[in-house]
Amino acid sequence: MKWLAAFAAASLLVSPLAAQEEPGASEHPAQDDTKLDKMLERAERDRAAAKPNDHDARIALQKWAGCIARRSKDEAARILTMDFTTPTYTRAQKMLAQDSGTCIRDNSSLRGDGLLFAGEMAEALLEGEGTPVGTALARAAGTPATAGFSFTDKVAICVVRSVPSEVAALFATERDSAEESAAINGLATPMGMCASAAHARKPLSVSPAGLRAMLATAAFRSIHAPGTSA
Repeated sequence: MKWLAAFAAASLLVSPLAAQEEPGASEHPAQDDTKLDKMLERAERDRAAAKPNDHDARIALQKWAGCIARRSKDEAARILTMDFTTPTYTRAQKMLAQDSGTCIRDNSSLRGDGLLFAGEMAEALLEGEGTPVGTALARAAGTPATAGFSFTDKVAICVVRSVPSEVAALFATERDSAEESAAINGLATPMGMCASAAHARKPLSVSPAGLRAMLATAAFRSIHAPGTSA
């Protein structure tokens, strides 16, 4: 696919994470925190466990996590602004999923924790806010950057601050659609530049679902960081 080639050329490779080893600390001398990278790997395992129909699994997770986020808006927002590298974050996310109330979990392989779940909650909350996502991200870009909790998280924060309209356009697409692929292709250059600025020495391996979730959580924290307003 053309967008895969574009990502490789921009030093960001979108591919199944299971086929690539975890980057070591020596390969990222400026950042040895690989927590989000490990979360991305787990996201890929979650997607693999959802076979045979991966698309249906993505849609099921979108509906379930979105329902939870809308039902428990304040708690979901609190969790999404936490440091995701901490045990407290993991426990809080699992507890929220377990207390899903009337939200229907119609796929037994869906996880109630992890990056994909957080990404779908973030998109649901951003979608429900009065200000268009692109406008809110552009405003946030004029304020101090929110904290990055891992190497890949810092790359995501850089992207949502650099090209807010393009990131918002990605969130407006359907999962696994041609429009989603085109939006990801459009982000190849800024993703590559942000990865280079963060001193990446090898391509990052991120699936479309993982990339979208990574950007969604970074976008939510960028907009809702102290000193910003949507």
